[in-house]
Amino acid sequence: MRKIIRIRSVNSIFGNVDDLYLFCSVVEHGSLLAASRHLHLPVSTMSRRLTALESRLNVRLLEKQGRELVATESGLRAFNLLKSGMESIETAFDQLSEDRQDVEGKIKLALPYNLYRGFASEVVEEFLIRYPKVQLDLVLSQEQIVPQSDRDLLMTFDLREMEGMIARPLFEANHGFFASPEYIENASEIEDLAQLTEQAWVSVDNIVDLPIYRGDELVEVIEIKPKLVVNDILAVIAMVEKGLGVASLPFRHVKPEANLVQLLPEYSRSTRKAYLVYKQRRYQPKALSLFVEALLEGVKKIQ
Repeated sequence: MRKIIRIRSVNSIFGNVDDLYLFCSVVEHGSLLAASRHLHLPVSTMSRRLTALESRLNVRLLEKQGRELVATESGLRAFNLLKSGMESIETAFDQLSEDRQDVEGKIKLALPYNLYRGFASEVVEEFLIRYPKVQLDLVLSQEQIVPQSDRDLLMTFDLREMEGMIARPLFEANHGFFASPEYIENASEIEDLAQLTEQAWVSVDNIVDLPIYRGDELVEVIEIKPKLVVNDILAVIAMVEKGLGVASLPFRHVKPEANLVQLLPEYSRSTRKAYLVYKQRRYQPKALSLFVEALLEGVKKIQ
């Protein structure tokens, strides 16, 4: 929720819709003070209107905790019931506004650096030139940043904790196992999966259970013990080239001139799929919808 929606004609026993919006803002931002700053309203005005709302509803929605107001148990239940309705009203007003204005607004995109360098940078540049009123907040990180608002996007290979989100497939990445010639020379034999499991691993994330396939057949799930976890695939490749360990690497990132040798080529990790994730909403902001389509088209070009 971002702004006050003033609908002065709605004055039922529940009071002005603004008052319900104020209440939801307090819960969403964690305190009355934080909500007042976000909405640019005096604390005294908000406090007076929230007190009047509680009186009309005959329900204690907020209570003192230290120097702040926080939701009571009844308040949290009310917030959960009201939140989707408040967001729907807000989104409808945004949609009406965007229908008669240029494409504008703020979008946040979180993605790994290698995906940005691989294709997204060109999409971003073209999009901002085409829609100069759009503000874009880029977060280049391998960490999962779950979309919180209807203007947040995430590129990820990991859909855990993404329940209720829209996940649009981007592309698939096929992996093999690689090490440097120097590492192989100094290591014990690596002739089967058991020996592969025992090696020093360099990983891009903390996933330690790897499904192993021979062709299309799942043959085993191995558990690895990473010696090093670095959240950038290009950094992982550099470490493996220097002989620090073995790694599961996407073939598209392994260049012919790289100081790497494929291990056990008859085996592969399960195909990893990249997704574009955002909140499921009936009415998406126009800027976000257009940006999503631009990113999907950008993937088609590189494929």
